[in-house]
Amino acid sequence: MSQRFWYLAGVGTFIVPMGMQTILFPWLVVVQLHEGAERLGLAQMCTQLPAIFLILFGGVLADRMDARKILLLGHLLAALPMLGLALALSLDGLSYSILIVYALLMGVVTAFVQPARDGLLNRVAGGEVQKTVMFTMGLTFLAQLLGYFLASQADDAGPVMILLVQAVIVLAGMLTIWKLVPGVVLAALPGQSTRQQLFAGLRLVLDSDRMLPALIILLAVAFFFGGSFSVLNPLIVRDIYQGGANEISMTFAAFGSGTITMLVLLIVRGGIVRQGRAMLLSMLTGGLTLGVGAFHLPFMGYLAALFFWGMSGGVAMSMGRTIMQEAAPENARSRVMSVFSLATLGGMPFGALLMGYCAGAFGPLASLLISVAGVWVTSAGILWHGRLWGLTTQQ
Repeated sequence: MSQRFWYLAGVGTFIVPMGMQTILFPWLVVVQLHEGAERLGLAQMCTQLPAIFLILFGGVLADRMDARKILLLGHLLAALPMLGLALALSLDGLSYSILIVYALLMGVVTAFVQPARDGLLNRVAGGEVQKTVMFTMGLTFLAQLLGYFLASQADDAGPVMILLVQAVIVLAGMLTIWKLVPGVVLAALPGQSTRQQLFAGLRLVLDSDRMLPALIILLAVAFFFGGSFSVLNPLIVRDIYQGGANEISMTFAAFGSGTITMLVLLIVRGGIVRQGRAMLLSMLTGGLTLGVGAFHLPFMGYLAALFFWGMSGGVAMSMGRTIMQEAAPENARSRVMSVFSLATLGGMPFGALLMGYCAGAFGPLASLLISVAGVWVTSAGILWHGRLWGLTTQQ
C-alpha cells in the first residue's frame, strides 16, 4: 500500500503539469498568437510526434533499467522546457517556432516517462491489476482537472506564473518517486540484438488475440477522438462560443469529470469481467454523445455532451489498459505498454493534423461527425473479424 501511494503520488505530480499544458499550450497558439486551425493542428501534433519515434526505445530502456531512475530524470528534464518557455514569455519573445520546440521537447520526455510508469504499475498492484489501473486512471483525470483549473487562471495570472507553477510541481514529483523501492533489472533474453529487443513488445502484441484488437480500438480512439479533443475542442470554444482559457478548461474538466465518475462507478462495482464487450459498447455510446455535441448546442449542453463522452472514454481506456497489463509477460511489460503508449500518444499527432485540416475545410462542429464515423467504422471491423466481444478478464 505504501508503494502504491508513492507511485500514485508520482503519477499525480507529472499529470498535473501535463493537464496545465493541455489548456495553456493551445491557448498560447490560438489566443496569444492568433494562429488558425491548420497551425494549431501542426503544433498539437508536435506534442505527440516524438512518441512515434522514441516510445518503443523508451520501453526497452524501462525493461532494462530501474524505471525509478528513469522517472527521476524525466521529472527533472520536464521542468527545463517549462522554465525556458517562461523565460521567453517574460522577455516578450514568444513565437510559433518557440512553441514548436517546447512541444517537441516535452514529447521526448513523455516518450521515456510513460513506459517507465506503466512498467511499474504491476510491481505496485499487489495482484489487483484492474483495480490499480482504475485507481491510476482516476487519479490521472483528477490531476488533469486540477491542472485544467490552474491553467484556467492564465487570463488573470498570466502564462509565466502558470509555467512556473508547472515546473515546481513536476520537480516536487522527484521526492515521491524517491520513496519507491529500487526495482530489479531483468536481463535481456539471450541472443536478442538491440533491434530485436526494440520490436519485441510490438511482436508480442501483434501475435496476441487478446491485445491486438484492443490496441486497434485504442489507436482509433487516439487518432479520431484524441485529435478532436486536442484541436476541434479549442476551436469550437473560440469560434462557436467565443470563449478563452477559462472556457477551454471547462470543456476539458467536463470530459475529465465524466471519466472520473465512470471510474468511481467501476471501482464500486468491482470492475468489469467482459472487458472487450465493454470497450466496444463504449465506442458506440461515446460516438453518440460526441455526435450530439456537434449540433451547436448551448454551451452548457456542449459541456454535458463532453461529460457523457468522458464516461464512455473511462470504460474504453481502463479496459484497454487492463487487457494490455494482464496479457503482457513480466520481462517485456514495459515494452508491451510502450506499444500501448505508441497507439494512444502516437495516434494523436496525425489525428490532430487531420482534424485541423477538416476544421479548416468543413468547420469544427461538422468535423466532430467525421471523428465519430472513423471510430464507429473501426469498431465495426473489430466486431466483425475479432474476438474482442467475448474477451473476459484473466483470473
